[in-house]
Amino acid sequence: MESNEIREQLLEAERAAAAPYVIYPKDPWWYPVLVGFIGPLLVLVFTQTIGAFAGKTTWGALPSLAITLIALYIVFDQRRRRGTMPRGKAPRELRGVYRWYFTGAVVVAIGIGALALLAPIYVSLPASFLLAFGGIMWFGAAYERAAARVRARLA
Repeated sequence: MESNEIREQLLEAERAAAAPYVIYPKDPWWYPVLVGFIGPLLVLVFTQTIGAFAGKTTWGALPSLAITLIALYIVFDQRRRRGTMPRGKAPRELRGVYRWYFTGAVVVAIGIGALALLAPIYVSLPASFLLAFGGIMWFGAAYERAAARVRARLA
């Protein structure tokens, strides 16, 4: 008898710990587009940095400032809409998604850097947008599938 009560209490505690990760409002349609603009801005940062070292006239820190402002907006918007950012250990279904996301973000950033160095600007800007946009779209879909598995397991 007590064994079932303990199991129920453990399941309830796990539900409470997983709630910030799986219960949240859906991101608006423009969110992936906004994140996608970080790609072209990274291209501009790479090309402007190379131009600064070559002694060319540059736009200065404007692309870096734009990336920072987009990142800050996303953080504050997520906190406003979700109430807080999740803390603690993510449910096991989501850990793999996070691992792939962070690995993919590094690979995408390296790819964007290579594009900025090797391709003309008219190729690297749209390609970098598609890389960043595609990456965040993948993350959103993979996260939702994993969150559904968490909800089903804890139901």
